[in-house]
Amino acid sequence: MRITVFQPPYPEAATPQAAAACQAGMRDQLQTIEPGETELVVLPEYANAPGLTEKETLLQFARNEGKAFVQEVASHAKRLEALIAMGTVCQRPGSQWVNRTWLFGHDGEAIAWYDKTHLTKVEKELGLTAGSEPVVIEHNGIRFGFAVCFDFYFPAYFEALAAQSVDVVLCPSYQRSESPERIRAMCQCRAMDSDVYVVRSSYSMGVEDRGGHSLVASPEGTILANTRSEPGVVTVDIDPHAKFVKPASHGQPIVEYRALIESNRRPNLYRPHIDQARAIIDSPFPRLCAHRGVSDACPENTLPAFGAAIAMGVHEIELDLWMSADGVPVVCHDSSVDRTTDGEGLITKMDWSDIQYLDAGIKLGMGWSGVHIPRFEDVLDAVDGRVGINIHIKEPGSEGRLVKLVCDLLRARGLPQIHYIAGDESVLKVALNYAPEIPRACLAAQNEPNRMVAVAEELACTRVQFGRNATDDALRRARDLELTCNLFWSDELTDAQRYVEMGIDVVLTNAAHKLLALVPVPGR
Repeated sequence: MRITVFQPPYPEAATPQAAAACQAGMRDQLQTIEPGETELVVLPEYANAPGLTEKETLLQFARNEGKAFVQEVASHAKRLEALIAMGTVCQRPGSQWVNRTWLFGHDGEAIAWYDKTHLTKVEKELGLTAGSEPVVIEHNGIRFGFAVCFDFYFPAYFEALAAQSVDVVLCPSYQRSESPERIRAMCQCRAMDSDVYVVRSSYSMGVEDRGGHSLVASPEGTILANTRSEPGVVTVDIDPHAKFVKPASHGQPIVEYRALIESNRRPNLYRPHIDQARAIIDSPFPRLCAHRGVSDACPENTLPAFGAAIAMGVHEIELDLWMSADGVPVVCHDSSVDRTTDGEGLITKMDWSDIQYLDAGIKLGMGWSGVHIPRFEDVLDAVDGRVGINIHIKEPGSEGRLVKLVCDLLRARGLPQIHYIAGDESVLKVALNYAPEIPRACLAAQNEPNRMVAVAEELACTRVQFGRNATDDALRRARDLELTCNLFWSDELTDAQRYVEMGIDVVLTNAAHKLLALVPVPGR
């Protein structure tokens, strides 16, 4: 397979004119390539809006000149009968903006795309939304994966690609400050660790000690081609199916590198929280679930409230989710921010940029000032599989968007099934159809315990979450169906004990510290 990698000069100024000039250079270079000369062309990150740093200027350029440039690049893929990968900033259907790498096929149509999963601080400030999972596509017998710039700093991400038997990783980049030595080393290490070809396209900064170094690295760790610091194009031939074979030594046979690694992997050593998560799955009942975190002592549905609950040793935390106007899953109980923050407005009508700096602690006193509403992703990062999460989705969103996004985020984490989605029938139906492997808890018909059990059975739930009107008959029906039984809620030990004696498995509580004597807490 012949691969061509572009390295254009970085724009001299952060202006639309300079961005257009950079694109003109890439356009001219594409026009010099004749059909049959190459099978794959790789352009850098933000190729549709290079060098632009101010948000409105960037997005406006991407909407107009950038969109036209993407279409032009796609037409070159058709002309050349080759694959072309290019990094862009683009808008999803709706209002979310993402850092997206496109892969165009021989007919000029997109055959795959990947939304960058690891965003930099600057990208978050620009309001970009992170992708939820790696993307792998097979084309003409070759398995392609994607990694964009900052993704390179996360070896575990490349492990996720390697686990899907990727041959070639396409790597548009915008990295301008890193030293050439580190760029080369990271490319070589990721190629060797994952047993893949790494194809990196970036920008020339015009200096020796920063940026540049668009290159192709082999599974052996060899740099097959490198533009170094100057603008230009490199072309190299590879065998995408070639893998590194470890030479025989010390009585050990010749073996493919990935087979050797996979057969000796010990994941419990690398992510001990995974084992902790599995221990939670196997832990005896009854269990404690911290409702909105330790919500009687901390600002509800905030990282301090969840952190306090985890520190106490609860098995689960419960949280509530809404989707912001720009498609971000926001952790908040109410549909508005009025009660819990110093702001006003409906979450579904507000962008995340309007929500993220609201003070969610000030109403509990000055000592809590500066605590903010988290995103669902922030909670997943903080929890990291140490406890289960009862994810109460308040409404599914248009066409189930919120439910689907939550499912995608859970899938991307690769954790055991300790987290579960809770909601009414509208939420549960979307979750069942979109991600049947993710556990579900029925919150429908809470005023009718027997009806709740019937809905749970109909929608293949694993749990029911009874209110305080739970009955012996409903609990018996749930037991017959092998459903885990939650109780919403109890804050006093004697009261909680009464429900446990009835057959409740998991007690939701606002005051976890009062109920620790109820359950065998892990680690105590």
